[in-house]
Amino acid sequence: MNWNEITSNRTPVRTKDKTSFGYVAGQYKDNLVVIAGKLVSHGYIIPKDKVAKYDGRELSLNMRHDEINSDYEL
Repeated sequence: MNWNEITSNRTPVRTKDKTSFGYVAGQYKDNLVVIAGKLVSHGYIIPKDKVAKYDGRELSLNMRHDEINSDYEL
């Protein structure tokens, strides 16, 4: 995957259960920085190995929304 393309385009993120989950704001080592939330944003560090696919427009995670908890929050 072209991680630079994904981060520079603020690629939208979707979880395994088809929930919209913010956008990719950057990368740090083997992780992606994802910003989620409309009124109040939260940052998350998501390991790149949790990415299921990238279709050129949207990044899909192999995690459900409820699996992304405070362990991943910045």
